Amino acid sequence: MSLDLTGLNAYSDENKMDLIKKSVLKGKTVSMITVQADIKSSAKINMIDSNLIATAGACGWTPAGTTILKQRDLSVASIKINEAICLEDLEKYYTQKAMNAGSYNESLPFEAIYAEEKADKVAALIEKVIWQGDVVSANTQLALSDGFIKLFSAGIGQITGNTGAVASITPANVIDVVDAMVDSMHVDTIDADDNVLFLGYEIYRMYTRAIRNANLYHYTADEKDFEIMIPGTNVKAVAVAGLNGTNKMYLSKASNYYFGTDLLNDSEDFRIFYSEDNDEVRFRTKWKQGVQVAFPELVVEFSL
Repeated sequence: MSLDLTGLNAYSDENKMDLIKKSVLKGKTVSMITVQADIKSSAKINMIDSNLIATAGACGWTPAGTTILKQRDLSVASIKINEAICLEDLEKYYTQKAMNAGSYNESLPFEAIYAEEKADKVAALIEKVIWQGDVVSANTQLALSDGFIKLFSAGIGQITGNTGAVASITPANVIDVVDAMVDSMHVDTIDADDNVLFLGYEIYRMYTRAIRNANLYHYTADEKDFEIMIPGTNVKAVAVAGLNGTNKMYLSKASNYYFGTDLLNDSEDFRIFYSEDNDEVRFRTKWKQGVQVAFPELVVEFSL
């Protein structure tokens, strides 16, 4: 006589390890550019410029030069995320071991890591919409708000960075492409202390590898968190997830880019609560976001 185990499933200890959240590239752009808070719908970016004209010293008064006050609109879109979880559904699976005894469970047994997961995903969404957002996009997540790519697609006076009219970015030309963008910088930004070249991770990795392969690995500037100073310049190349897969790069002063919102921590202000009427745990977060650039003529855009 032998055992008949055909009616059993192979054992798997699903409670052996903690629930692990998926790693997501967190947004970096917001931490580097100018953030304008307290915007409910739209606001003005107020700017001052001048045309300074000096003349030879002499008696008399002949006015010359002009001071220019300009404005650009910074509009924000309201975004929210609502989610509901029926706790009874968790009683059917390994998650039941983390739940309280009895039938009146009113809290998520893995609330802490659940909140961390949502924080990462919201940060990643904000980052992507900052760059790729387009209110007419067929992608509902990108249609939440217009991003910088959509803003510059209208041709608002930015500098063309693809001076060599390259058809693709390759390991063989990426150093020349980046150098051409630096060479195209507006003269008024050359000595700025916050010049940044924003690019996708795949182009960043291609660029740093090309530097290494060109025997420039003796270059001693620190490469950390996908950021590196472009050799021989005051421009920092910074990889951002929002530009992944776009084949676009943008170079300007970081302070020239604006991110509009209502409260600075709105997107981090989660609500996880039990709804007695619906007998479910609910998750809610709301925030506002929009982008604008103060001086488009100071931005170098690379586009294929």
